[in-house]
Amino acid sequence: MHKTIKLGLILCTLTMASCCHRGAAPSGAPVVLTVEQIAKQPKKYSGRTVQTAGILKNAGGNYFTDLRLVLAGYDGGEIAVAAWAPLEVPPPRPGPNRPQRPRVMSDFLGRRMLLTGRMEDQDGKTILRVEKAEEIFDREGKDAN
Repeated sequence: MHKTIKLGLILCTLTMASCCHRGAAPSGAPVVLTVEQIAKQPKKYSGRTVQTAGILKNAGGNYFTDLRLVLAGYDGGEIAVAAWAPLEVPPPRPGPNRPQRPRVMSDFLGRRMLLTGRMEDQDGKTILRVEKAEEIFDREGKDAN
């Protein structure tokens, strides 16, 4: 019993001692922002984890030769996005036990997406490095587009 009380006091002391440092360390929860908020001041969010929603588009001219992924906001803003899925995969082997092919980036183009990730500086631009991507569906379970 005595050891339990001692352990409790130690834990309580450590908790109280660490409470004043909570503001200095990131909480881990993403900051929920619109694409337009990020696009206006991308450097402000560099290094931070954000969550935002919009339509994934290719701002380039061709998927294979000029892929420039952006998340377009609902009010006109755009932010650059790093690919989080493969760009292409080899075709499945023929036969009766054909595995389902994994999703590739082209499957997400034109879709409403909820993206969570870290804003990073890359080649002089701030880009969203996606850690979690969810497609947004309407109430009937269809793509919301």
